[in-house]
Amino acid sequence: MNQLEEQANQEAITNDICEKILAQADRYDLQLEVVWSAFKHKEEFPQASLLECLQVASDEWDITP
Repeated sequence: MNQLEEQANQEAITNDICEKILAQADRYDLQLEVVWSAFKHKEEFPQASLLECLQVASDEWDITP
């Protein structure tokens, strides 16, 4: 696997995890709260990835998939 394929594979895995977090938030009707918490984390930690922000937010709302 070349570097480009590896990067695409990693992005697909990241997208899948983000999708699972958002689906779990939807299951508990907490989409707005989770996304808001993710934005707040991003404000505090500008270098944080989208995945990290969603993971922190899902942990905050106790909905980790």
